[in-house]
Amino acid sequence: MNLIFETNYAVFSIFAALLITEVIGSVLLLLFYDAAKAKVLEYVVPIWEVTGTFGAFWVVTGYMAYPALIIPVATIFGALLTVFLILFVARNVTIVYAEFIVKRKWLDEKKLYQGYALSTLLLGVTVLILVSALVSGAGVLSNAAPLSTTFSLGAWASDAGSWLFLLGTLLIAIGAAPIFFDIRAFARRLVPLLALGILISIAAYYSYSSSFLTAYLAVPSALTLVAALLYLSKKTSPIVTNKAIFIAVLSIVIFSLQPLIYPKFVGQALSIDSLTTTGPMVSVFYATTWAGGALLAVMLAVYVVIAYRQPRAASPSSDSAMVGGVLLSEPNSGSS
Repeated sequence: MNLIFETNYAVFSIFAALLITEVIGSVLLLLFYDAAKAKVLEYVVPIWEVTGTFGAFWVVTGYMAYPALIIPVATIFGALLTVFLILFVARNVTIVYAEFIVKRKWLDEKKLYQGYALSTLLLGVTVLILVSALVSGAGVLSNAAPLSTTFSLGAWASDAGSWLFLLGTLLIAIGAAPIFFDIRAFARRLVPLLALGILISIAAYYSYSSSFLTAYLAVPSALTLVAALLYLSKKTSPIVTNKAIFIAVLSIVIFSLQPLIYPKFVGQALSIDSLTTTGPMVSVFYATTWAGGALLAVMLAVYVVIAYRQPRAASPSSDSAMVGGVLLSEPNSGSS
């Protein structure tokens, strides 16, 4: 057991969970802006900075955990990481403008929030391409020294497993959107996509390598399906529509997928243990991770208290909002 990997991957799991919730909100803003904006923006507007902070924290701790890996990864995935940074800046700029900058006739709030949604969705796709390459090695040309090569998007796209991985993950995210934001009007059409996404994802792992199909995959698959089943009943739906519980479960789902990259990654060509830091840096890693993690936990807890412990009695239920169309057509009080 590599405790440094486990700790760093736990941080990544939380960051990925927060990013995924933004991505699924972005899908709703792009497809059903008027119907979904009230509930989506209520969540996104306070949380987007927390997501970015967790991402930066993971990068910093990742550098301390795997110092020998940073430069090779930057060399291999330089172009992809550049696209990621451009989209990350676009995400930040559009949501800041939507919230705080005076709008012009040609640049209204809707365009800015949908600009945020589009950049966030593309950001998620970029991350999925990177993750699939790290898992399978797709697009990373095979030779005696894998880290001395570059990443080819064309080679990645030529692997059928890459498209299955991308499609399966996106379908799971789309299917989870009505659950997370508790919009029952979309549930009948979108929630079934969860099961389809799981099946396609399993097919993607098999396409990459049959060795990926282990008993460990039962954990994330079961948790995802249970969430969908709980939402079908109005008695149990409050469990999974609770944002804190949903993010916690999603983090566990992502954490349970670690056998895909541990003990070996990039198509099982590289050993994580051989790249993990040793010596005095280990103590620095743990001190930074636990101290920084504690501060981020407080930051996230404050968000939960402020954003979701407000009186909810005045808010109509999701059913009445969907049927009457009143709530979802009103401006969000949290936006400019």
